[in-house]
Amino acid sequence: MKTLLYTIALLIAALFVHRPLLAQNSTYKLTITIPNISQRMGTMHVGLIIKPEHFMGKSDLDTAVVVPADGPLTIVIPNLKPGQYAIQLYQDLNNNNVMDRAGMMPTEPFGFSNIAMLMGPPSFEQAAFEIKDDTEIRVRLLGN
Repeated sequence: MKTLLYTIALLIAALFVHRPLLAQNSTYKLTITIPNISQRMGTMHVGLIIKPEHFMGKSDLDTAVVVPADGPLTIVIPNLKPGQYAIQLYQDLNNNNVMDRAGMMPTEPFGFSNIAMLMGPPSFEQAAFEIKDDTEIRVRLLGN
């Protein structure tokens, strides 16, 4: 009887020890929805930021999607590890693969996760969100 109880205790302990290891190997899906597209042209360039020092610069993961004729634009990014992320995007109206500007101000629609209105340049911390399971986020275009 002692051997049986000891074996059961070891099995239960092994489950708790391996559970964090299994969670570390999990990946999740991020669904990004852009609801307020007013100009139905061009390409939406979406950048996913993992490292805070890349915010407002080169994204860690880039994707580009043709703007649909109507409705919101939805982009799904699979296989993301748990962690903190931010999104920066712009609508390339003339398909020249750069965000056009007049001085410092963008002349094409743009947006950031968690930012609905700008009061100066946003920071990674303001735009950051946590992925710890499948996540959905809406990003509103500014300067639209």
